[in-house]
Amino acid sequence: MTNTPYKLSEVAKNEMLDFAKYTVASRAIPNMIDGMKPVQRFYLYSSLKNSRRDFKKVSAVSGVVSDYGYNHGEVSAAGAGQLMAATWRNNICLVEGRGSFGTRQVQEAGAARYVYTKVSPNFDKYIKDLDLSPEHDDPEHEPPAFYLPVLPLVLLNGASGIATGFATNILPRAEADVVAYIRTLLSGKSPRRELNVTFPDFNGTTVYDAVSDRYVCKGIFRKVGKTKLLIEEIPYGFDRETYIKVLDDLEDDSLIVSYEDQTDSRGFRFEVILKQQTSANWKDKEIIQKFKLAKPHSENLNVIGPGNVLREYTGPGDLIRDFVDFRLGVLQERIDLAIKEHDELLRWLRVKIEFIEAVLNDKIKFKNQTRKQVTDVTLKVTAALDTDISRLLSVNILNLTKEQVVALKQEIKDAETKLKYWKTTTPQAQYAEDLDAL
Repeated sequence: MTNTPYKLSEVAKNEMLDFAKYTVASRAIPNMIDGMKPVQRFYLYSSLKNSRRDFKKVSAVSGVVSDYGYNHGEVSAAGAGQLMAATWRNNICLVEGRGSFGTRQVQEAGAARYVYTKVSPNFDKYIKDLDLSPEHDDPEHEPPAFYLPVLPLVLLNGASGIATGFATNILPRAEADVVAYIRTLLSGKSPRRELNVTFPDFNGTTVYDAVSDRYVCKGIFRKVGKTKLLIEEIPYGFDRETYIKVLDDLEDDSLIVSYEDQTDSRGFRFEVILKQQTSANWKDKEIIQKFKLAKPHSENLNVIGPGNVLREYTGPGDLIRDFVDFRLGVLQERIDLAIKEHDELLRWLRVKIEFIEAVLNDKIKFKNQTRKQVTDVTLKVTAALDTDISRLLSVNILNLTKEQVVALKQEIKDAETKLKYWKTTTPQAQYAEDLDAL
């Protein structure tokens, strides 16, 4: 038996490259269209199957994801579900939680067997055209390749992930800004609106620093008298435990006298006693620096685009433009499908009227007739297709009346009105209607 030698360069070029592609596309980097990583999409799909209207344990929803083609364990799926329901992490939650899903103060959620989720009303509000969602390349992968939201959820909720050779860190944007940006694009104009970073459950400010090319998240503080400092918001990225360490370090270094943690469910609050000879004399700039009340956040806009292609964006505006272009294509599919469906509906309604009138006029008789004989006559005296026969012969005898003919003619008028609507609308008009409905 001989051992086959492998050059490390060959391993890196082949096996490691394949692994890198896998982690980028299938694990760590979110999709540009629905903003989800595969594990999140699996949890949402399981929720649609098992907890559409009623709350169920996260452990139960995640426990069956393997049935839908997920191969990385229910623990990771449960963790994804808990984060999807966390209002302190998402501006738009597609699943709704009951129980403890953490807060900005204490971010750890309760155990999966003790907390519950169901599909949020946000799902029907923001996710449209389910019948047009593209199928995944893997036939065992039941969820679609991605869902089709009205807005780029990857920007509304933000995302982070580290893959082999690539990382993403997308900061959340305000829905109103994104909607306004899209409306401007639909009008054919160039948007000038700022896409402000808006962290959920955060009351401070976030501003862009052009020098560092980072967004700086600032807390809220105020001095009371000469030696008391009230900190009423801390930068996003800190929780209660990590910020207490900041205060402990200041106390250990004798830069403050003491502090009292008054944080509760309403938000952060720390009462600090400053030292007369040092910290009491600090200017606002020094307070912000020493108390770490300004935290920078860098951004890497790396996403998986349609076709499973990695896309790197220099700014959120370019991502929105590509999203809108893709969305308009989906809306054209919506229009084409609706036209086809209404054309078929009208054809069927007319055939049904012909059938009923033929029965009423004794052109089609059932007594002492075989099914083949009835079928042959029906095909002869109506515009029915072979595929219509079973439906026609299943019509309730009570509906073989003049009154039913009148009702069907009204249905035809209604269908013709809707068909006219679909033939005259545009993808841009459809998009505007979707935005109006938000």
